[in-house]
Amino acid sequence: KACNKVPALDLRVNRLRASVESVKKAFELEGFGIAPIEDCPYGLEVKGGNGDISRFPGFLEGYWSVQDRAAQSVAPLLKPKSGEKILDACAAPGGKTTHLVELIGDFGEIWAVDRSAHRLRRLEENAERLGATCLNTLVGDAACLIDLHPSWIGSFQKILIDVPCSGLGTLSRHPDSRWRITNKQIAELVSLQANLLKQLLPLLKNGGRIVYSTCTIHPHENTEQIQSFLRLNPRLNLSYENQTWPDSDQLGDGFYLAALDLE
Repeated sequence: KACNKVPALDLRVNRLRASVESVKKAFELEGFGIAPIEDCPYGLEVKGGNGDISRFPGFLEGYWSVQDRAAQSVAPLLKPKSGEKILDACAAPGGKTTHLVELIGDFGEIWAVDRSAHRLRRLEENAERLGATCLNTLVGDAACLIDLHPSWIGSFQKILIDVPCSGLGTLSRHPDSRWRITNKQIAELVSLQANLLKQLLPLLKNGGRIVYSTCTIHPHENTEQIQSFLRLNPRLNLSYENQTWPDSDQLGDGFYLAALDLE
């Protein structure tokens, strides 16, 4: 039922440039229905909004981004702090990356890595609109970062690994996945995810945190993936784990989150 429902249009207010109240008021003055999202301190749901979002109030000024309410819980789980060096290993299109910039007050060093130069350009354009200045981008395979930048070993306090996944938590947005995703593809994704975890762990500082996230509800990609990784790396502690399911009442996508702390 949830996966057949029209998904909500959720916004994340850019705390660098606006407040929830000011964005809400601007939408109301233009005749939009808009309401706060429970458990999303900077989230607003636009009710009945249609058309080109770039024409919505505050878009050009960088007052907000479009981001699903479930996705808005990912970046805060890293507990990012001003001045930290943070890696977003599979960054494009950049919703979580720009959220990290906002959470550290645009003060620190954030690296956004993605294999797609085109998608990274979109990220850069959005970051510019939002006023992000502490962001660096790198076109490349995150699984090869040790070879590309050996000096990065043990240098990041926080690493976000929002891995490529089957997307089975977002069927309301991508209904074709019901027929497109196969068991073989999921097995290939599980292998890719495991390799990313293995190759990125050496970049984490002692005492640092990795957040692993997917937008799927498949256990092979989520709980089983993380349990396997923990067995291979006893110095890691699982400090948080949550599977969010698509909900026809609360709306929002299906997401999986795990926070891993290195001793």
